Amino acid sequence: MENKDKLFDVIKTTTDKLKDIDLNIELSKTIQDETGIDLKKAKETVEIISSTIDLIDKNYQDLKKAKDSGKSRKEWLLEKLDEQVATYSELDKNKLVENIKISLDNTNQEIGTQIFNEDLNLTKKLPNNNYDGLNKQVIVDNIQEQIKNNTLLGALVYEDGAFKIDENHKEIKAVKKYYEEKLDSKYDLAFKKATSVAFDIAKENNLLPDILKDKTSDEVAILVDRGLTTSKLAYKVANGEINQIDAVEYTIDRSVSVLNSVIVATTTKYGGQVGTFLGSKVGAIFGPVGAIFGAKIGNIVGKYAGRAVGTLINKGVSMVASGVKSVVKSIGSGIKAVGSTIASWLGF
Repeated sequence: MENKDKLFDVIKTTTDKLKDIDLNIELSKTIQDETGIDLKKAKETVEIISSTIDLIDKNYQDLKKAKDSGKSRKEWLLEKLDEQVATYSELDKNKLVENIKISLDNTNQEIGTQIFNEDLNLTKKLPNNNYDGLNKQVIVDNIQEQIKNNTLLGALVYEDGAFKIDENHKEIKAVKKYYEEKLDSKYDLAFKKATSVAFDIAKENNLLPDILKDKTSDEVAILVDRGLTTSKLAYKVANGEINQIDAVEYTIDRSVSVLNSVIVATTTKYGGQVGTFLGSKVGAIFGPVGAIFGAKIGNIVGKYAGRAVGTLINKGVSMVASGVKSVVKSIGSGIKAVGSTIASWLGF
């Protein structure tokens, strides 16, 4: 309970900074005050978090624009992958794309065995892993299918009530505003940055479970983005602003945007040596710990929105899970409920 109270205080402190003109500077000072690290390092952390949240949103808005113009999600992802591998040799290009597929295969397999206690058998072996010609279409289609499966599995993590929001909790006005604002509002970006800083501070101050200690600041930001998006969608579904099927599609689009953001950021940082680092990053974000942590973030932040909002989030979670099962029956119909042991993984 002590850690939960401290986490409330940290989230309250960072989201209070949303009133300030220069959010990044104020968040940097908050990190310095709360963790004791020097201001230069604090500024670097905030910049990493801020640019990560911005990149995800940029990718999502670009995907949305492409779909509005008639392109499919697959076509958009193919174009983005082509852009990233354009300067690579054929060998490095094939290795990079193959690494993305293998990493997604592995994370989905791990989610099935560690969270749902069953072999979901979602991996599809491709006859040719060369990223060229018509085979590119097959590879990208498979990557898209795996990210879709990963997204849907993540939505089902909430289903059995293991992450039911405590509706009787102290309210933070900034949190309530986040849920009441429209999807993709400008406030969303600022709020996600402030909340990501809060969870990064919590990690540095050992307020989060040991299993999260190795999460980098950009990984924390991505998981906060995913967790907050999921819980806000649940709220919007419950109050009738969006239906279950559209919410599922929205979530998949956001996941594809996250994947491309991870690819862009990692290739930019590591260049030709990207393969191993990219696989590790995909696993950290889309694997079991990422799925559970994302769900827990939505749970924690959602309860600070007050009873009325919390009640609707809980209702919306069940409605979204129902929508998930109607979209992909091969995953949803026979899957077992999340075990209580998994729900206690994070211990907060």
